[in-house]
Amino acid sequence: MTRTASKPETKRTPKVAERKPVKVANPKRRLTKTDGFRSVRTGTVTKTGEKASFASLRTSIDLTQTEFAKLFPISVRSLAGIESGTAPSESTTRRFQELNRLIVALQEIMKTASVVTWLLKPNNAFDGLKPIEVIDRGEIDRLWSMIFYLRSGSPS
Repeated sequence: MTRTASKPETKRTPKVAERKPVKVANPKRRLTKTDGFRSVRTGTVTKTGEKASFASLRTSIDLTQTEFAKLFPISVRSLAGIESGTAPSESTTRRFQELNRLIVALQEIMKTASVVTWLLKPNNAFDGLKPIEVIDRGEIDRLWSMIFYLRSGSPS
């Protein structure tokens, strides 16, 4: 019998397949049911063309979550959930779009920094109420009327 020289055995370490980075869905994308199918909620386009979110609108007008939640009306907990990615109800989304349009319209007739001050300051045109209180009461049409007259240049 002839013996062949054998190679000394080396420890084999199993090769671990290199993992490719996994693409994670955009966390800001919210899904909602529409007619039984899932679709992406696109959000509202602001004056600058960026998509507005609840958090960005709230911070742009410098309101706390408590003050902002009163405008919808929803609980602060619900607002926190929406800001962290939970899909809002249809009525909340409509109210958000209306408030976003109102803020954009106000920014067209006054400086952006002045919008916050104006919303939180009592106004004689609204019987001494703050415009934010007028919105809270569900009388947003009074603000739209004021915006119309300011845009047209005619006295009320």
